[in-house]
Amino acid sequence: MKIRRVKATPINYRLEAPYVWVFGELDGFSPTIVEVETEDGLVGIGEAPTPGAAAVINDVLAPRLVGRDAFDIAGAEEVCLPFWSGVQSINDRTRIMAFGAIEMALWDLRGKAWKQPLYQLLGGAVRKHIPFTDYFSLRGDGARVKGERTPEEVADYCVELHERHGTTFFEGKFSTHDPKISVKMVELIRRKLGDKAMIRIDSNQAYSLATARQLARPLEELGVRNWEDPVATIEEMRELRRHTSIPFSTHNIDIARAM
Repeated sequence: MKIRRVKATPINYRLEAPYVWVFGELDGFSPTIVEVETEDGLVGIGEAPTPGAAAVINDVLAPRLVGRDAFDIAGAEEVCLPFWSGVQSINDRTRIMAFGAIEMALWDLRGKAWKQPLYQLLGGAVRKHIPFTDYFSLRGDGARVKGERTPEEVADYCVELHERHGTTFFEGKFSTHDPKISVKMVELIRRKLGDKAMIRIDSNQAYSLATARQLARPLEELGVRNWEDPVATIEEMRELRRHTSIPFSTHNIDIARAM
C-alpha cells in the first residue's frame, strides 16, 4: 500500500470561554491536522500541536514520503529524520512534532487497512474503559458562556460537571499570582466533592522553588494526585521532590539532556 499524498492543514478553534493561566488568558488552540492518503483511497489522520508543523510537513517531509510503503513507519522516520540517531543529535522540536503527526496518521492507516483498533496492533487492551478528566480554571467570558472568576464559581462548575456527566477526575490550572487563590480553589473542590474526586493541577512553571515548598504541604493534605510543572527547571523539581510525595510531571523537555 503506497502513499499517494500527504497534506497538512493548520486550523484554529476557540474555547467556549478563555481560561486563565500563568501567561494570561488562552482562548483557543492552533494545531495542524495531517492526512496521509494511500493509492487505495484510505486516509490516516494525525495531529501536531502547532501551526508551524504544517509548512515543515508540506514543504519538507511530504515529498520524501510519496510513493513509499505506508506500513513502513521506521523507513518513514529514517527519510524524515535522517540525522536523528539516538535522539540526542537533533533537538528540532518542530520537525520532531511534525513527524510525530505523520507517524500518528500512519498508525491510523494500519488500523483502517487491517480493520483493527490500534490497541490490538499495539499488544492488546490493558483496560477497555478510561475515566474522562474534566478541566477547570478561572475563566473569562466567552461569546456565549460566562466564565468562572472566583474559586467559589470554579468549585460550583466542577460540581455541575460531576452532576451532569458523573465526572470524578479533574485537572486544572494552579498558577495565580497570589497562590492562595489557587489553593482556595482546590480546597473548595475537595470540600464539595469529597474524597471521590481525583484532582491534578498544572502550574506551568509559575512558582519559585521557595513558594512551591510552601505550597507542597497544603496540597499534599488536600490529596492532590499530580502536580505538573510546579517550578521552572528539572533541577528545581528535583529539589522540591525532597519536600513532598506528590508525583510531578512535565512537558517542558530538553530531549538532549533527557538522554
